[in-house]
Amino acid sequence: MKFYLSYIKPLFIIIAFVGLFGNFLSHKINYATYEFAFNLAPSYNSRLVSFAIIATKEGKIINKRFISESSFIRQMAGLELSKANPENINYFEKYELTDCFYKYDSIKDIYLDGYNCFRLVDLWALKYQRNPLCPSGCIPKEGMVMKGWAANGARPSWPQLQILQKYGVIYIDDFFHGEDMFRLFSDMKDSKWIENYINGGKVIRRGKG
Repeated sequence: MKFYLSYIKPLFIIIAFVGLFGNFLSHKINYATYEFAFNLAPSYNSRLVSFAIIATKEGKIINKRFISESSFIRQMAGLELSKANPENINYFEKYELTDCFYKYDSIKDIYLDGYNCFRLVDLWALKYQRNPLCPSGCIPKEGMVMKGWAANGARPSWPQLQILQKYGVIYIDDFFHGEDMFRLFSDMKDSKWIENYINGGKVIRRGKG
C-alpha cells in the first residue's frame, strides 16, 4: 500500500501541471486581437469600400466581420459596443481626425474638391482614377468627388502601391487595419501627401517663372 501511495502524490502533481499548462496553451491558441479595418474590394452592400472588424493573431488575419459605414463610425467614436474598442475610445479625437472626415455638412460644403478635408466615404480615390459610381456622362450628386487619385482606371500604379504598402498591405484589395490604418487616415489629411500619392511618390520641383 505504501508503495502505491508513494506514486499517487507525484502523479497528482503531474496531472495538475499538465492541466494548467493545457489551459495556458488553450488561452494562447484562442487569443486574438480585434481591430478596425477597411479594404477597397467591393463586397458589403456592393459599395466601393468595405468596413470590417477583424481578428488578428501574430500579425495574420484569422477572422473578419463586415459592418456598415455608419456602424464603423459609431464604433470608432466609442458610441457603439465594439470588440475593437472595448474602452469606448473616441479614435477620431485620439488621431485628430476632423469632423468633416466622417461627417457631411452640405451647407459648408468645405470638401467639394476632396482636398480641403478628406472624407471617409472617398477612400475609393486610392484605387480609382474616376468615381465608379458616376461613369462618364452621369450627373454627379451634390458634394460627390469625381476625380480619384489612382494613375490607372481601377488600380494604382506600382509606385502608388509601394506608398500604400508602407501601411501594412501587399495588394490594393488587402485590409488596412489597426495602427497602420489610423496612420494612413492621419497622413491623408495632408494635401501634400495626396499630391505625392497622385504623382506616384515623385518629388515635385517647381521651376521659376
